[in-house]
Amino acid sequence: MTAILVFAALIAANVAYCIYDGRRAEAARQMDDFYRVEFKKTYGARAAEENVLNGWY
Repeated sequence: MTAILVFAALIAANVAYCIYDGRRAEAARQMDDFYRVEFKKTYGARAAEENVLNGWY
């Protein structure tokens, strides 16, 4: 009986950790996407401005 309870507790802990880890991974992916977009907006615009400014001569 004790072994069944231990295995049930391990299964419950595994399910809870999988849910937690999935949410954490999703949050990390969203932050990576955000920083990737911001990097492109910042440095992409800066590169375009440099091309315009350097192209006058």
